Amino acid sequence: MEKRGITRRQFLKYAGATAALLGLSESLIPEIARALEEAAAGKPPVIWLQGQNCTGCSISLLNSNYPMIAEVVLDKLSIRYHPTVMAAAGDVAMKAIEETAKEMAGKYILVVEGPVPTAEGGEFCTFGLEKETKAFHGYQRRKDKPMTAWMEELVPGAAAVVAVGNCASFGGIPAANAEVTGTKPVMDVVAGIAKDKPVINIGGCPAHPDWIIGTILDYLINKKVPELDQHKRPKKFFGMLIHENCERRAAFDAGLFLEDWNDYNPDMKLCLFKMGCKGPVTYADCPIRRWNSGVNWCVGANAPCHGCAEPAFYKDLSPLYKPLPNMHFPGLSTLPDNLGWIAAGATAVGIGAHYLYKQLGKKEEGGEK
Repeated sequence: MEKRGITRRQFLKYAGATAALLGLSESLIPEIARALEEAAAGKPPVIWLQGQNCTGCSISLLNSNYPMIAEVVLDKLSIRYHPTVMAAAGDVAMKAIEETAKEMAGKYILVVEGPVPTAEGGEFCTFGLEKETKAFHGYQRRKDKPMTAWMEELVPGAAAVVAVGNCASFGGIPAANAEVTGTKPVMDVVAGIAKDKPVINIGGCPAHPDWIIGTILDYLINKKVPELDQHKRPKKFFGMLIHENCERRAAFDAGLFLEDWNDYNPDMKLCLFKMGCKGPVTYADCPIRRWNSGVNWCVGANAPCHGCAEPAFYKDLSPLYKPLPNMHFPGLSTLPDNLGWIAAGATAVGIGAHYLYKQLGKKEEGGEK
């Protein structure tokens, strides 16, 4: 690192930033620095696959505005395969996957971006050559290797599997049409291959760069999977309800809601619940962490939270600009028509995604959820 212009002081400063990112005590900075140095020597190998995705999470990670993260963290990992950023292509790229799987079995981290389509033999998502067949009218025919086959090959030898983004973690937008493609979240596919294989879900559409890097750092420093919630998400990033930390919570408490986009007043900061905000059922630290180097976040940019960190996104939280259905808050009358406080000072506590799932799971007489 000294050859690359990184001083010891800069390195320790970065270790301090890492402690802050992970919510750790400053007293652990020396230990973090030591762990990072050990990681640099070992260069843990990473195979990053992309399934039925838009590459948005990779772009989110690469758009991080922290040069120390790019210089230090990413350089500590041996990215053996990443279809978006790697220089190699074709047979050379495929060989990198095969050699890593063979030589580093039990040590590499398998990162998957996007869910896995399983219908029709996985033919909806393929890359790499599975086999060649006999010539046909002078041309060599080939069969591309489906994502399902790659998962069966790489999951058993992985130390852990990290599902990056809502699509990979819970199915996301592709799962809204799962009856056609057979789309499955990464954790479901992994469970069918290696039941006890550790899986970490990083929600978001896309996932925040800090969530991705922080999770990988946590795994490298502690040499174990971080504490996860019931949806296998790291609690340090997905342990707080957006509604409870929203900058417009005071407007919600006062019953001040935006009901028409044309009535927008930048000085009012009205609550966006009636415009489709899913903050009351979404767990993530967006209001505190913010995006683009802490500049802003969805609600701060006058857009409702779409709940992209939740398993219910996208299918069960759409339409995105419509209020949540059948939501009732403690201390509040029926929503959204007669929204208002019953008693001053009352607080809406215990609001969670589990409530939404319970409501969405009830079938009404018309057969609709």
